[in-house]
Amino acid sequence: MNGKKLSGIVPPIGTPLTEDERVDEAGMRRLVDHLLKHGVNAIFANGGMGAFALLSDHEQARAVEIVIDEVHGRVPVMAGAADTSTKRVIEKAKRMVSLGADYISILPPYYFSLTTESLTKFYLDIADAIPSPIVVYDNPYTVHYRIPIDSILKLSEVPHIVGLKESDQDVERWQHLTHLFRSDADFSILIGTESLIRVAFSLGADGVVSGLHNIAPQPAVELYRLMQAGDVEAADVFQQKLIDLFNIFTCGAGIWGGFEVALNFIGICEKVGAGPFDTPISESVRNKVEEILKASL
Repeated sequence: MNGKKLSGIVPPIGTPLTEDERVDEAGMRRLVDHLLKHGVNAIFANGGMGAFALLSDHEQARAVEIVIDEVHGRVPVMAGAADTSTKRVIEKAKRMVSLGADYISILPPYYFSLTTESLTKFYLDIADAIPSPIVVYDNPYTVHYRIPIDSILKLSEVPHIVGLKESDQDVERWQHLTHLFRSDADFSILIGTESLIRVAFSLGADGVVSGLHNIAPQPAVELYRLMQAGDVEAADVFQQKLIDLFNIFTCGAGIWGGFEVALNFIGICEKVGAGPFDTPISESVRNKVEEILKASL
């Protein structure tokens, strides 16, 4: 742990895979180096973009292990430890800590819904068991319920619960959160967005976590630099570039087809989709993605 507040551009790194759905180590290392070369501020391993829900526990840990080894302390690494019960999350989080993760990201259980009380207790029980820095992960699109802001405030009182990764695209909620934590020097608000990065930083967000940044880290890093310098007009150019590039995720079924083609195109790996999200990519989809990339990268 480097003692700094988590901030800036924090890509949720994809997980390159072999044909038998094991981690493609060479591809994983190339992707880490691609991100670091372009100046990202941290890396989030084994998150949704890393396809954690499609991989075995062993492969999830292997992906995190490779990322940490390749990063070699150059930036912080946040490791996802999502699962369906308190005990399973604690076991997974302890494994990620043992591998050397700087932060642990905890998504709420994603099978059964929780009451506010049980959700808050879930995080407090994990914090009791895991002394490492914890980032709460709110993603109502995958778990189908929001973490209430009152719960986030209560959780932020725990010294080693140090941030929120917010994937709800409700800008009014972002405004509320950034206002509440504006004067907190230790708690980070990280927004999960591609198309509203400029807005997120304008509201006072500390960082952005976006799957597109696997493909295009440089425009995101430049946008962040410009927003830090107060040059909103110049930042808008890079925001539009990222909006244009986001169209790769509309090609094919789900996000994996376009993402896979894009990683092929930039020379990282051959495969990221795992079953059942690994349907063959048509030539027309491949051509469309490459057309988008050629126009905007």
